[in-house]
Amino acid sequence: MTRTGSGVRLIVMVALAGIFGCSAALAAAPAPAATTAPAETDWFAPDQEAAKRRSQEVVPFVEAVMDECRLCRQQRLRDKGLGVNDQSESYFLLDSPIIRKTEDHYGPVRFMHAKHASETKDCALCHHYRPLDASASETTRCSACHQQPFQKDHPERLGLKAAYHQQCMGCHQKMNKGPVDCAGCHRKNVPDHKDLIQLADNPEPSQVTAECLRCHRPAGEDMLKSAHWLWKGPSSYTLEHRKEVQLGKATLATNNF
Repeated sequence: MTRTGSGVRLIVMVALAGIFGCSAALAAAPAPAATTAPAETDWFAPDQEAAKRRSQEVVPFVEAVMDECRLCRQQRLRDKGLGVNDQSESYFLLDSPIIRKTEDHYGPVRFMHAKHASETKDCALCHHYRPLDASASETTRCSACHQQPFQKDHPERLGLKAAYHQQCMGCHQKMNKGPVDCAGCHRKNVPDHKDLIQLADNPEPSQVTAECLRCHRPAGEDMLKSAHWLWKGPSSYTLEHRKEVQLGKATLATNNF
């Protein structure tokens, strides 16, 4: 029994030593490096960033273009072998400083160049002229020929904004494809109202309403015709069915300014 008991005690002691030894080794071992998900700012879309940089470029104005008919232009591009596969950029962000210099009501258009080229299969549809300079690109960008509107020396040239709208909407209407309204291509830029409002500290509610109506009077007039404004309360369900009008902006509402 003694030997057996000693043997059992020996086995238990060895097992405990192994357990504690492993625990000590684990405690002494360096903790694995924590892995964290990359911050949102660490990732960016290369095509989008390249399109942003390109959209801010203002290229030299093309003074003279080659005078040729539409069919001649198409045939010459075909003879040169230019087509969809020769595109240098598949995606553009139409956000030129030339347009934003005078107004900035809408966000830029995300123009899928490759998709449009593969649909039309006709580079001359948009690149309808080329610079007279023989060293210039056959398919120069729109903003090289179209910049500020009503240029004294080139009254026949559309401004860049008008050129975009005439080309895009005209083609969409003709092909019965694509949007033809502002919101169909653009997101509306909502200005920061903190730079627009004119209110003293701690204004009265009526002052806030008056300040909103200073710029949005048509919206205020439309609201006066709405069911929200003209609602007079659930008269058929009032206490004891007396059909009294107790609620509603058109009657007793406390914020009826």
